[in-house]
Amino acid sequence: MTTQTKPTKTLSPTLTNQLNQLTTLSSKIRLLHQNNLSRSEISNLLKIRYQHVRNVLITPVKNPK
Repeated sequence: MTTQTKPTKTLSPTLTNQLNQLTTLSSKIRLLHQNNLSRSEISNLLKIRYQHVRNVLITPVKNPK
């Protein structure tokens, strides 16, 4: 049995560059969310659990810059 995954969205070169400059996973999640990616798309793209993405997005930023 093979598992099928949905094709992930392709990111623009600008967004990819911005992602590479970020150091924390939380900041990457927030950036992708600001660019209208769903929680599922973010979790698939970053290869992390959906729950982690959800927790980051519902928790306020402690030290906003």
